Amino acid sequence: MPSEPPPAPLQTPGATVSGARPAVWPALAAFVVVAGALYLVMGLIPSHLPIPRGPRLQASFSPSWLRGWAQWDSGWYARIADDGYAYVPGRQSSVAFFPAYPLMMAIVGQVVGNTYRAGVLVTLSAGAAVAVLLFTWLRARLAPAAAWSALGAFLLFPYAFYLYGAVYADALFIAAVLGAFLLLDANRPLLAGLAGAVATAARPVGVILVVALAVRALERRGALRPAGGGLVDWRRARWADAGVLLSALGLAAWCVYLWARFGDPLAFASVQRAWDQAAGPHTWLKVQFFRDMTDLRSPRAWVLFMAHPVLTLAAACLVPRVFRRFGVGYGVFTLLLIGMSALSTKNFFGMARYLLAAFPCFAVLGELLIERPGLRRWALSISGVGLLGLTVVFGTGYYLS
Repeated sequence: MPSEPPPAPLQTPGATVSGARPAVWPALAAFVVVAGALYLVMGLIPSHLPIPRGPRLQASFSPSWLRGWAQWDSGWYARIADDGYAYVPGRQSSVAFFPAYPLMMAIVGQVVGNTYRAGVLVTLSAGAAVAVLLFTWLRARLAPAAAWSALGAFLLFPYAFYLYGAVYADALFIAAVLGAFLLLDANRPLLAGLAGAVATAARPVGVILVVALAVRALERRGALRPAGGGLVDWRRARWADAGVLLSALGLAAWCVYLWARFGDPLAFASVQRAWDQAAGPHTWLKVQFFRDMTDLRSPRAWVLFMAHPVLTLAAACLVPRVFRRFGVGYGVFTLLLIGMSALSTKNFFGMARYLLAAFPCFAVLGELLIERPGLRRWALSISGVGLLGLTVVFGTGYYLS
């Protein structure tokens, strides 16, 4: 590596040049308002609706108006927080769920006295952090009106209830991802790597953050546009930026634990076969998706099932604009997130939740909506109604994502 002073970091495409730190309290206030509405409907309505047939989690903890937030996979996280991990080859086992979130549940549970209640608090706190971090990121890159439009699209996304209290790991994962990118863009690659380590310990798809941070670090140095040809001009790279590679530590530590405890460092991948979702042509070609389509018996089932592939396609259509507006690093992150998540699902189910992490898509969506005020009002209103409705449906015990 050369010893001369590094060139000034590149300005992110679409970024503002103002060095003023944007106020984040309005974003936090917006989150609180939406959260208040969701907690109101979650506490009042699900208990009066019919309970769906079939297996479901029936978590019993106080106060009772919080119980709707603990559904389905919430039980796995609570079991891990209370009893640790278990692995039985060939059977559904808790090693499928990464450790960062249940570890936080266990810590907070020692304070509040109940693991599920702790999970709601961890999700709610992480969701508030997501709102603040996302708005900080948006205001540095978009005009104020577009930033608010993007934040509104994100907070009112019909599946955003996973940010407000659902005992799932998504809010923690997204907060860590945003923190890592913001720290890197503030020229703190070591801290960015540590924040990224939380993300790679929170969800399997977190591994793409390692790649995206590395690409973004090179992009900031101008190393992705070498004059002499090739993909990377390593003369522009700096050793300090290698700190972003620490983001792999979360995944590495998880694999070491699984190897030491169960003899299989990739047990989290091996156990997917028990969910009929192992990597392979059956999953990649979505054979189960076409089978499931033939079993849908009601308009409601069609809407809830088809929402996932439709939203996935819509997000994929926004990826080229992400590359143009925010650069290669963010484009690579968004492309890999959508692509790997879609490939790993047997029938696209769950994709609507996974798309929450594709925050650059919401940024370009905000810009597109600000150009069409009438459409924006209708889109945000319908999305908000959908969020209220799906929160109630989730709280009743239906499997949504």
